[in-house]
Amino acid sequence: MGARNDSAHRRQGRRWRFASAVLDERSWTLVVGGREVPIEAKPMELLHELLLRAGETVSKEELLAAVWPGVSVVEASLATAVLKVRRALGEAGDSTILTVPRVGYKLAVPVTLDLTELPQTAPLRELPTPGLARDQTPHRRAVQRPWYWGGMLASVLLAIGLLGFATQALRQSATAGSSPAVSQLEARDALRELDLQKIRHLLNMGWDPNTPFDNQGTAALHFIVEICEWNPGHDRQKLMLAVRMLLDANARVVVRNVWGDTPYSIARAKRFCGTEHPVSHLLHVACYEGVDVPRDKCQADYAGATANRRKP
Repeated sequence: MGARNDSAHRRQGRRWRFASAVLDERSWTLVVGGREVPIEAKPMELLHELLLRAGETVSKEELLAAVWPGVSVVEASLATAVLKVRRALGEAGDSTILTVPRVGYKLAVPVTLDLTELPQTAPLRELPTPGLARDQTPHRRAVQRPWYWGGMLASVLLAIGLLGFATQALRQSATAGSSPAVSQLEARDALRELDLQKIRHLLNMGWDPNTPFDNQGTAALHFIVEICEWNPGHDRQKLMLAVRMLLDANARVVVRNVWGDTPYSIARAKRFCGTEHPVSHLLHVACYEGVDVPRDKCQADYAGATANRRKP
């Protein structure tokens, strides 16, 4: 038999409350800020799966198996579904669903759960004790309905899950309070050296790769593809992995510097990596292949940049 859809058979009439949103299992709807928002089936199932494991990092492989059981899909489908969930959640989407670089995703906000009343089954008949008439049964035992134990189990699992989430949050809070802020100089050095371990560490520490390094609007993706110019003998594989890591951490491929250049336009320029470089192909995929990709927003806009620079 094929794998069952987890999001379908694990619905128990619960309401999950997180950030400003509510996911209602019974009506299978998502309400954000008091308003029901449209969301496609797969993104909804993905959100449900993350709620079931709130506070945990869920690997890409686990999410693909849960949301697309028995179906072979490309990893880009998962990234697209995450993007649609974030859009449905509105302004809080990026801080609610976090990308754990090269691993998976995590729902990183507190979650509360309403166990709504489940429909009761018909009462079970109590069988009389053999040899006794029904009215002579000495001790009538209370009959527990199946949903009773299901509800008890759900409550216990919820308590365990929330305790684990609270413990993790306290640990993160303590770590955040004792860790120094990530400096842009440290980040720039890690990018220049293509130090993958250091880049991963900085991202895990909360470094935002979209923060400009200078007043020219040079962000991490702009900076790292310029390596092709000043270090022609660079390790292409490392550069590819570093760019992939930044993209997974939501580095914006469409952001322009003050001159109107995007990371995509810089990478493809002959002066830098050129159109045949693997990293140029990677950025092309991020810009043009898949659903809800930015497409021509990845192109440079020199006219607009010139107009903005002329403004007083």
